[in-house]
Amino acid sequence: MNAKYILGAACLAIGFSFTACSDDDDYKAYSGNVLSVVQTGDAAVTATTATTTGTVLDLSSFASASYEVGAVYSTSNTPTTSGKRQPGSLAQDGTVTATISELTKGQTYYYATYVTLQGKVTQYGEVKSFYTTDADIASTTGEVTATKATLNATVSQTADIINAGATEIEYGFKLSADEDGVEEGIDFPAVGESTTFSQQVDGLLPGKTYYYASYFKIGDGLVYSDVQSFTTKNMEMEYVDLGLTVMWAKYNLGAESETELGGLYGYGDLTGLNTSEYAAQYATGDIAGTENDIALAISSAIDGEATKQSMMPTQAQIDELLANTTKEFTEIDGVPGYKLTAKNGNYVFFPAAGYRSQTSVADAGVAGYYWSGTINPTNGDYANTITFNEAGIAAGTSARQLGLSVRSVREAEPQATLDVDNSKIIYGDIENNGRFRIEIFNLYGAGTNANPPIDINKLKFEKNMIVKFTLEGLPEEGVDCYGGLEYADDSWDPSLWSEFNCKYDCHVTKNGTYTVWMETAALAEGAAVFCIDIDGLHTQLGDAISNVKATIESISFDVDDSAIQYYVDNNLVQFNNKDGNGVDGRVEIFNEWGATKAAGADYSDLKFKNSYMIVNFTISGIDGNLVSGATGSYKTELSFADQGWGCQYWGGFDPAATTVTGDGTYEVWAPLSGDATPGPCVWTIELYGLWKDLVDGSKVKATINSVIVPAKE
Repeated sequence: MNAKYILGAACLAIGFSFTACSDDDDYKAYSGNVLSVVQTGDAAVTATTATTTGTVLDLSSFASASYEVGAVYSTSNTPTTSGKRQPGSLAQDGTVTATISELTKGQTYYYATYVTLQGKVTQYGEVKSFYTTDADIASTTGEVTATKATLNATVSQTADIINAGATEIEYGFKLSADEDGVEEGIDFPAVGESTTFSQQVDGLLPGKTYYYASYFKIGDGLVYSDVQSFTTKNMEMEYVDLGLTVMWAKYNLGAESETELGGLYGYGDLTGLNTSEYAAQYATGDIAGTENDIALAISSAIDGEATKQSMMPTQAQIDELLANTTKEFTEIDGVPGYKLTAKNGNYVFFPAAGYRSQTSVADAGVAGYYWSGTINPTNGDYANTITFNEAGIAAGTSARQLGLSVRSVREAEPQATLDVDNSKIIYGDIENNGRFRIEIFNLYGAGTNANPPIDINKLKFEKNMIVKFTLEGLPEEGVDCYGGLEYADDSWDPSLWSEFNCKYDCHVTKNGTYTVWMETAALAEGAAVFCIDIDGLHTQLGDAISNVKATIESISFDVDDSAIQYYVDNNLVQFNNKDGNGVDGRVEIFNEWGATKAAGADYSDLKFKNSYMIVNFTISGIDGNLVSGATGSYKTELSFADQGWGCQYWGGFDPAATTVTGDGTYEVWAPLSGDATPGPCVWTIELYGLWKDLVDGSKVKATINSVIVPAKE
C-alpha cells in the first residue's frame, strides 16, 4: 500500500512532490454495508493444536449475541465450504482468536477467520494453511542497549519441516510490549538454512520492557518458543538550545546518535510497535503533553535528572523551528537529511528516515516525515508533521496510521545563574538625570540592544532575581545613595521600577559589592529593560564620576529560600521593655547584654555584605491588653549591629519602618551597609511607646516568621 495517507495539499504547499502523495492507492474497500474488514491472520501451532488469529472490523456497535466469530478449518483446501467451525473471541481492537484442538500431528490444515451476523450471513477472510508438528524452537537474549536488542534462537527436530517440503527455514521473532500479545506483535522475519539464527531489532524505546518469542513457519502456521523478555536501558537524551521557546532533541526517538534513523511510530502509539493499517487503532486529537504522547510516556527514561519533561512538539513549536533556522539538505557521516541551524550557531539534524506503512518502509534516505502532537484541524484522520525531501522542508500532514519519526522537545531547565560579559555593559549618567546607570540590557539603548552582554533567551525566573555588582573608584567619604533594579520582561509584565527606598534596593556609601533584587509571582522571560540605577550618584560626584567602574558579579534566578533566609529560634525570642526605660516594647532576637544571650541564642553564623535585611514577624497579646487612653498605634523599626559595630542600623529610615496597631503580622527592614560579620551583637525590633500602654507586658508574644538577607553568605 502506498502512502496516499499523506495529503497532496501538504506536498504542493512547499512546492515539491513525493511519490507518497500518489492518488492511485489501493485502499481497502468496504465489503458490505456493515463490515469493513474480515481478515485471516497467522496460526500458532503445536503437534495437536492451533490458535488462529484474524481481524474483524467493526462490530463495536453490535451486541455480542448478534454475531459469532472464529475460525473454520479442514484438511481440504476449501474449508469455507466443507470445514468445521471453531468459535472464538473478539478483542476490543477487532482481533479474533480461536483455539482448535484434537488435531493430527504431521497434517496440513486449511483455515479462515469467519464472522456470522444474526446467525444468517457469514463472511470469511482469505484461506491460509498450517502444518502440525512437535518440532520446537528456543530463544535467548543477547546484548541490549537503550534502543537495540539482539535476539537469538535455535530450532530443533527439523525433520517435520523437511518432510513438509521446506528446503529453507522461514523463521523470525515476534515482539510486543504486552506479554499476552506476543503472537500479534511486530514481526521480524528471516529465511535461512541454519537452525541457529539471530536478529538485531532497533528503533526501540529506552527504559521499556519488551516481550518476544522466536518462531519458525510452515505455510501460515508458526511454531513459537516460550515468551522471553528484556528491558532496554535508560539513556539521557541530549537537547540543543536553539534560542527558541523549547529545546530540540539532538536525535530521534529510538536512536542513540544524530545520524541513526530511530523508530517509525504510529500517531499516539505508546508501544512503538503498532503496525495496523486501521486509523481506529491509533490516538485521536492533540496529544502533545498528554497520556498519548510517546515522548512524555518515556520521559523518566530519557530525561535523567532534568526537572522538565520531554514531549512531542506542537505545531506552533514546529512553526517556530522552521521560521527561525536556516535549512540545508545535506549529509552527515553519509546519512542524508536536513540540517537546521539557529541564529546562535547551534543546529539539529533530521535524518531522512522515510515512513512506514504497516511493515513496509519507504523513502528512507530520500525524505523525512516527523510527527507533531497536533491533529490536523480540518481532518481528524490526519496529524501535522515536518515533511521534507531534497527539494524543500515545510509543515505537512499525515494519516495517523503511518509510522513516522518522532523528535522530542523539552523546556529549558531553569537557569540558576546568567553569565555576563562585563566588557559589554554600559554605565554612567546615560539618561542625563543625575543617576549612575549600569545598563545590562535595554531594548531602546544604543549599545546593549545591538551587543548584549547576556543571552536574553536564558533570562527566565518565576520567584526572584538577585543581582550582585561591584563599584570601584568611589571616594572614601561623601557618598550616600540608594540603588535598585529597573526591570521589565519582554512583555513588560512582570516588572520592577526602583523607588530607591525599598527593601529590594541597596545603600551605596563606599566601594564594595552590593545586592539588588526583586520578587515576582508570575513568570518573567527575557527583558525589555534590565538596568541598575544609583539615584543621585552622578550629582554627588560630579566630574569624579569618571573614576567609577562597575562590574556585574552575578545574576541569580529563583534563589532557594534557604540561600537568602536565615533561621531564627523562636523558642529564644523574647518580648520585653527596651533597655528598661518603661516606655518602649522590644522584640529581642539577640542582645549581647540582654536575656537572649543568657538563654543561649547564637547567631554568629549570620554573614552578609551591603545588603538589606527584611524581617517578617507576628505579634499577639496586644488586643484587649491596652490601658485606657492608649494610642493603639506604634511606630516599629529594626535595630541591628554586628559584632564589630562596622555594620549597624538604629532606625530613622521611614520606608523601612512599619506601624503596629494590634495583634497581627508585620514586616520591617533596613539597609545594612558594610561587612556584617561575625554575626550580631544587637538584633531587635523596637515598638516605640508600646510598653507604657500595656496592662500586662508578659502577655505579649512575638514570632519571627522569616528573615530575608539577599546577600547572605
